[in-house]
Amino acid sequence: MARRGAEFWRGQLEAWHRSDLTQREYCATHGLSEKSFYRWRGKEKEARAAGQSALTLVPVNVSVPATGGIVRLHSPGGWRIELSAGEAPWLTDLLRQLP
Repeated sequence: MARRGAEFWRGQLEAWHRSDLTQREYCATHGLSEKSFYRWRGKEKEARAAGQSALTLVPVNVSVPATGGIVRLHSPGGWRIELSAGEAPWLTDLLRQLP
């Protein structure tokens, strides 16, 4: 069997998560090595535990303050960004360019 990389296995793991199959059934159905599947599943678990899962973006509304001040962004994860209100248009443009 040909060697398959991370992108292939990431796709297989995502498809397995969406299926109603056990790991063994999924491997048998798709002709995959159980040993390889379990190894990549372990890597997936390690990455999630280490907080390396994909970034999740949430929709926000941005408005420019009428007068001076500070714009503060706080995340549930604990990071904070503070900008002067004069930089709000720059921040608005940046957020609109994100996918």
